[in-house]
Amino acid sequence: MPDRLFSIRNSWIMGILLIALNVGILLLTNLFGIVINVVVIGIIGFVSVFYISYRFPRYNIFFLLASSFLIPFFIKAFGLFGIPVGEAIQGLCFVILLTLALNGRIGGLKTLPGILLSLWVFYLFLQLLNPAATSRVAGALALRGYIPLISAFFIVYGSIDSKKDIHAFYIGWFSLGLLCGLYGLFQEFAGLPSFDYAWASSDENLYGALFTWGRLRKFSFFFSPSEFGMVMAITGVAAFVVFFYETKLRLRLLSVVTCLVCFWSMLYTGSRTAMIMLPVGMVIFAAITLHRKVLMAVGVFILIGAAVVVGPSSGALYVMSTAFSVTDDPSMAVRLRNQATIRAYIRANPIGFGLGSTGYLGMKYSPNTFIGSFPPDSEYVKIAIETGWVGLLLWCTISAIMFGYGVSIYFKTRDPVWRSVVVIALTVFFMMIVGLYPQEVFFISQVLSILFMAMLGLIARIDARVKPGEPRPPEPDEYVESEEYIPLP
Repeated sequence: MPDRLFSIRNSWIMGILLIALNVGILLLTNLFGIVINVVVIGIIGFVSVFYISYRFPRYNIFFLLASSFLIPFFIKAFGLFGIPVGEAIQGLCFVILLTLALNGRIGGLKTLPGILLSLWVFYLFLQLLNPAATSRVAGALALRGYIPLISAFFIVYGSIDSKKDIHAFYIGWFSLGLLCGLYGLFQEFAGLPSFDYAWASSDENLYGALFTWGRLRKFSFFFSPSEFGMVMAITGVAAFVVFFYETKLRLRLLSVVTCLVCFWSMLYTGSRTAMIMLPVGMVIFAAITLHRKVLMAVGVFILIGAAVVVGPSSGALYVMSTAFSVTDDPSMAVRLRNQATIRAYIRANPIGFGLGSTGYLGMKYSPNTFIGSFPPDSEYVKIAIETGWVGLLLWCTISAIMFGYGVSIYFKTRDPVWRSVVVIALTVFFMMIVGLYPQEVFFISQVLSILFMAMLGLIARIDARVKPGEPRPPEPDEYVESEEYIPLP
């Protein structure tokens, strides 16, 4: 049989096309600069992510986390400050949701968290009609910013099928957290790389926020040391939980190393919010499990932490210990005064001033208003200003119901792997609830936003397979992992 005229492997036409493509890219690069390279890389990345996401859905949450961890680093390293991080991650969410839809794996809307999230999104859409809103554009942009937050729930729900998927999620999350923590330690002991220092010193206000208490706060991959600190606190506590539940030696070693590196690097962030979230996570973990070994380990940890806070300290330890001296903290005093000032406005406007009316979007689109120039410095305060005390009450009610829902799932399942997932989800969720008070978490951190909703997706997904009164599994030394796929409803 004669050879085909156009063979993919041996065709001279393919070679000509590749040469023409490269020449075309070079010409376009000369005309439009680095933008063309970014576009080409973006197209290659899109095709790769689409294929892997379609064939291997278990890596979807890793794609989301990896992009949120690494995009800020590459922006600083290569000076690509024109790339909108939020829009890039929103686009990734759409790609992953598309692959899940093509696979018939979209679900979770009829679960309790799905219903509550739908209720919250509906209320946010109503805010676009808020008569007190000063800018519809700011409202639309603020609503668009919720896309990764809400999408993470449905992505996790549709991507997790088995215990192998859970382990892949752990490995991906902890590996990213470990790299992030190690890079933060590198910044502390080896100094900032030239591109990091160039970014930190590019603005006087930025450098002033980073250089506090006589030292430069470390920020690792991120744009904010507060985000770095909170991510390290949550990842470290999650690794701590996995160590107590996991039976695989490799994953236990990874969790131990991740836990130690995360807690160590967190000290150099100067994030007092992270310093509060860390013991809160430990205490809630112990309170949920009430296991003797856990109680002992958490007790020792708290004693060591108390000794550090109460005892003499200097440098990074002293900065972090000020988190427990609220009355002596000038920044907290300013926040409390601001909150006392804004209460009257919140009481007078039950449905708030509209999305995007305060914070960054408020300063950009409503700069000449009191609300637009007001610094919320808290996710709860921001929610109260934008959606009113009605919206704040709705959000707090939804959060309480979701946490109670997770606790009920914990007591329904006895499988150690599923229990570890539920405990991690509840612990991270509660830490985030606490962290929402002193920080605008959903604004400053894509990683934390994704993890927040990913935890709810995991809880709802496990609820799909748990049967009340299921028999107790073998003891840990007798436990043998099985696939045990979770049926999609």
